[in-house]
Amino acid sequence: MLKLTVNSPLSFQWSPQPPQWRLKSVDMVQKTALVSEFPFVIGRAANCQLAIPDSLELSKTTSRWHCYITEKAGRYFISDGSFAATPETGSKKPSVSGTFHNGRQINSPEAVVAGDTIAIGPWTFTVGEYQNSTVNLDDALKLIHSGSRSLVKPAELAARAGYRHLHELLLELAGYENIEDSLAHILAFAARKVPAAEVLAILPEGRGGGAAVRLAWQKDHGRVADLQFSASLLERLRAKEPFLLEPSISNPTVSQKSQKITSALLVPLWGGHRRLGVLYIDNRGQGERFTEDDLYLCTALGTVISLQLTMEKQVFLGRLEENLKQYFSSNVVRHLVEEAGAGRQPELEVSERTAAILFVDMHGFSEFCHAHKPREIGGLLNPYFMLMSECIHRHGGYVDKFIGDAVMGVFEAPGAGGAAEADSSCGLRAARAARDMIKAWRGQAAARTGSAIQLRAGISAGRVVIGNVGFAGRMEYTAIGDAVNVAAHLQKLAPPDGIAATDEVRLSAQKEFSFEKTGVRELKGSGEVEVWSLSV
Repeated sequence: MLKLTVNSPLSFQWSPQPPQWRLKSVDMVQKTALVSEFPFVIGRAANCQLAIPDSLELSKTTSRWHCYITEKAGRYFISDGSFAATPETGSKKPSVSGTFHNGRQINSPEAVVAGDTIAIGPWTFTVGEYQNSTVNLDDALKLIHSGSRSLVKPAELAARAGYRHLHELLLELAGYENIEDSLAHILAFAARKVPAAEVLAILPEGRGGGAAVRLAWQKDHGRVADLQFSASLLERLRAKEPFLLEPSISNPTVSQKSQKITSALLVPLWGGHRRLGVLYIDNRGQGERFTEDDLYLCTALGTVISLQLTMEKQVFLGRLEENLKQYFSSNVVRHLVEEAGAGRQPELEVSERTAAILFVDMHGFSEFCHAHKPREIGGLLNPYFMLMSECIHRHGGYVDKFIGDAVMGVFEAPGAGGAAEADSSCGLRAARAARDMIKAWRGQAAARTGSAIQLRAGISAGRVVIGNVGFAGRMEYTAIGDAVNVAAHLQKLAPPDGIAATDEVRLSAQKEFSFEKTGVRELKGSGEVEVWSLSV
C-alpha cells in the first residue's frame, strides 16, 4: 500500500461520502493520504479518489481527471490523464499541464517507489510506503483504561484476545452508508450476541454533564422511541469505574424495581481523550446475567461505536469549516470549529485589527436593471457574486457582505488574526484580488449579457474593528472603521475596469503594480485622502 504526503500549509481530509481524500489549502494534522484502492485517480472532479482544489484559476493548470496510480504484481505506476473516457470526447484525455514524476514530465506510465515525488499543477506529493501493522485489541483495551482502575485482570487478557464476533460485525457494517442505521445495527448485533442484553442504548454526553438517548434498541422489538434508563447506574459508572458490570442487582432502586432491571452492563465511549457517552445495556425481568465474556465483547463494540461517533463529528466539523470559510477569516473559522468541537457556545468578541478593505461593484448596473427582467438580473448577479467571492478567497480574504451589486471583502494582515501568505501584506493581497476580478469578469459579462459590464474597485487599509455587531436577535460579523468608509468612497471614484487605492495600499503593492497619482480628494467623513489608480 502506498501513501502520499503533502507539506504545510496543505493537508488532507478524509470524506466517507463519497469515500475520498480531499486536498485542503489549510494547515491541519492530516498530512498523509493512503492509496489503498486502484485505480487511484487524482483531479478536480468530485468522483476522484483524491479531489484537489477547484477554481477558475486552477482549471488552467489542473484537470478534472489529471492522473492516476495503478498497481500490478506488487508494483505501482503513475500515468497522466484520465483513467476512463471523458464524457466530452468519449476517449481518454491527457491532463492540461502534464504530470511530473521526480521533476520530469511523463509520457507513459512510470513505476513509482518510496521517496519519489509526483507534481500536478501547483501541488507536489511525496510517495511513501504504508507499513501495515497488526492491532492487538487487548493492548488497545489497556490503553483505553490506562490510569484507571479496571475489573479486567491483565493475566486474563491473552485468553480473551480475538473477539471472534468483531470481524463479523465489521463486515456487516460495510454495507451501511447512514450513521444512524450503522449504530442501530451495532445495537441489534449486541442484542443477538449477548444473551442477557434486553434493552440497549447509546447515551451521548450532554453539555451539562447529563445524558440523553441517541438511539435505543429492545431485543425482538427493534428501535425504542422513549427509553427510560437507570440514572443511578449511570452515576455509579461516572463516579467509580471505567465500566460497570452488574451481574445481579442486589439492592435495586425504586426506578430499577419499577422497570424490573435485574442486571446491567455499561461501557464508556471514548474519543479524542474525552468521554463521548455510554453504551448502556440492561436486563429487565428475564433473570439473565451479564458475564465477563459479555464485558469483553461489549468493550470492543463500544470502541466501534466510538469510532463511528468520532467520524461523524469529524465530518460535521469538516463541513462546518468549509461553510464558515466562505464568511470568516481562517483564524475565526479555527476558533469557531474548536468551540463547536468542544461542545461550547462560540462567541466572536469585537477586536481591533489591521486589514485591507476591498469594495467592488458593476458600473452601469442600475441601467442594466432598468432594461432587464428580474430573472435576467438574478442570472447575472449569482455568477458575479460567485466569481467575486472566489477571487477574494483565493488571496486570503473573506466576503464581509453583499450590498446590492457591491461586494465588500476583508483581508486581515498577517499576525493580526489572518492566516494569509506570510510574505504578502493585506493591501497587496486585496490588489491582487481586485485585478483578478476585473480580468475574469470581462469575458463572463460579455458572454452573459452581450455587452461588457465593467467593474470598479476601491481599496483602503488601516485599523478596523472586527467582530459580532448588533443585538441578541440579529448579530452580524463585520468590519467597521474609517478604512471601510474610505474604500467604499474610492470604489465610486474608480474608473470603469479600474482600481482606486489609498497611499497605504500603494506602498505595500508598488513592487507588483503600477500606480498613477490621481490627486487629493475630499471624502465625506474622512477628510482629504490621497488617491492612486492601479493599472490592470
